[in-house]
This record gives sequence, C-alpha cells and structure tokens, in this order.
Amino acid sequence: MHIAILDADIPVPNVYASRGLYSTQFRTLLQAAASRLTTTTTHAVPEINTSSYDVVGGVLPALNRLRTAPLAQENGTKNESEDVIDGILITGSSNSACDKHTKPWIAELEKYIQTVFVEFPGVKIFGSCFGHQIIAQALLSPSLPENDGAGFHVEQCPYGYEVGIVPITLDSAFNEAFPHIAKNLKNREFRLQLVHGDRVFPIPTNTPTPDPKPEQITLPSPWLNLGYTSKCPIQGLYHPGRVLTFQGHFEFDSFVNRETCIEFGRRFGWKEDDIGGSVKGIDVAVAEEGGDGDDDDSRVAAEGVVLFFAGLS
Repeated sequence: MHIAILDADIPVPNVYASRGLYSTQFRTLLQAAASRLTTTTTHAVPEINTSSYDVVGGVLPALNRLRTAPLAQENGTKNESEDVIDGILITGSSNSACDKHTKPWIAELEKYIQTVFVEFPGVKIFGSCFGHQIIAQALLSPSLPENDGAGFHVEQCPYGYEVGIVPITLDSAFNEAFPHIAKNLKNREFRLQLVHGDRVFPIPTNTPTPDPKPEQITLPSPWLNLGYTSKCPIQGLYHPGRVLTFQGHFEFDSFVNRETCIEFGRRFGWKEDDIGGSVKGIDVAVAEEGGDGDDDDSRVAAEGVVLFFAGLS
C-alpha cells in the first residue's frame, strides 16, 4: 500500500534535528502501527510504503500515479506497479488554510484535493490539523453541489489556541465506524496532542449567534463529525471509505509538541505565561520513566488511520 505524504511545513528546528520531516515521522508511525495490527489482530494489513512531496514548494503527486479503482476491487492482487498511489496524507502546518489568497500553494493544494476526491475514487485522503482544515475547506464548501447548500469554512478560533492534551468526546456514529479506536481508548475520550489556532466551523448567518452545540451541527450526508471539545466542535471528519481527518496530532508526542509550542511562542509573540500554561497541558501526557510512549491515544489513532487506508476500518 503506497501512501503519498504531502509535507505542508518543516518541523521547528529542534524537532527537525531529532526526528526529520513530518513525512518521515508519519512513515515511522504508520509502519509501526501496521506491524502491531498484523501481530495483534486478525486484520490482513498490507505493507506500507510512502513517498514524500514538498507541497509548499509546489510539488504534488502526478495524477497519472493515482489509483483509479478502490483497492478492494482488485481482489487482493498487487498493482501492476508499486508506484501507484493508494492514499494521500496531508501533514500539519504553521500556515493557515485561510491564507489561500496570499499563498498560492495553499490554493493549489485545495484544487488538488478536489480533483483527487472527484476523479480518483480509489484514492483515500487523510489530513492532520492543517491537513484536516484544508480538506474541509476544499470539500465542504457550500458552492459544491453535493453539499446541499451546507457550508463550512476555516476560521480563527475566537477562544484562542487549543494546546496540549484536551480530551475529545467522540461522536457515537464515528465510534461505530471505527470500532478499533472506540474499544481501545483508555478512557472513552480521545486524547491526542493539539496545537491549533484555527478551526473548522459552520459558515455563520448574518445574525451573530452563540456557538452551536455539537449535536446541532449537521454535516452533509454521508460526512460524520469525529467529535468535539469546548473550543472546537469539529475535531475531525469522516467520509466513509474516502476521507478521514484529525484536528489532533497522533504524530506528535510530548517532546514534539513542547518544542513546537515554544517555537510558536517565539514566532508569534505569545506571553511567557501562555507558553508555560501550554507546556503544562502538553506534559500531562509525558510517560513515566520506563513507560512505553506517552500516556495518550496516539498509537490507537495511528492504527485507525492504517485501517482506514487499508479499507479495513
């Protein structure tokens, strides 16, 4: 199974020096998740290969390399070429999806997502944080006829950044769609590292109203909402068999998010108290000495993404 990973940013310096590009980090985590699934479940998970693309530099996978039929329709046989791309993964970014009018690469990425979704039904799409937001912006616009006039956009969160481990309440329909995630959560809530100042939100009417409750948000069928927090009522999206997004970062452990937060504070002029408070929220997941990874749900999230790409969720 070949996943094309679109690097939408370069990690902050300390993270890059330790872990490399986001595409490298995703490859490591997805391959480890596939290995765990192979040894601990009955799922026949294919081997994962990846390629990486500098989307900020305008490099996107060639359309003639994309799968033209769903993997399941090929009865488990190998592609005529292992270069055929089965899925696309869009990483996080310090850039905003809202900046498509001033940063041409964001507008080009949005058009590319629309093209892949419409013309290549055999290709699955996953997005993390910025990836989640740009996918929503591309595919949930009210201008698209399949959305029945429903409108969603990316906006700056009026409550400020959401940083660290913020438990996400999962939607019951998402739990049914991803039983592997639902049954393996440590607490019935989804715990991933977060660091974002934008959110996906219904396009407001002309009359200002309070934020709708999560159960009042209606996505166009067959889209599902992953779940919600108090600051962000759409924490991810699922279009069965086609699209999966997380606002959170399963690819971030406490080290990566801490270094990212500290660097963001320097770049964007955050107050010292705000940086300190954010770091505290990040470090609640730090594993005890000798522990196996952070105390969060990143491992099961990675497994859910692998099952999604493999058509086994």
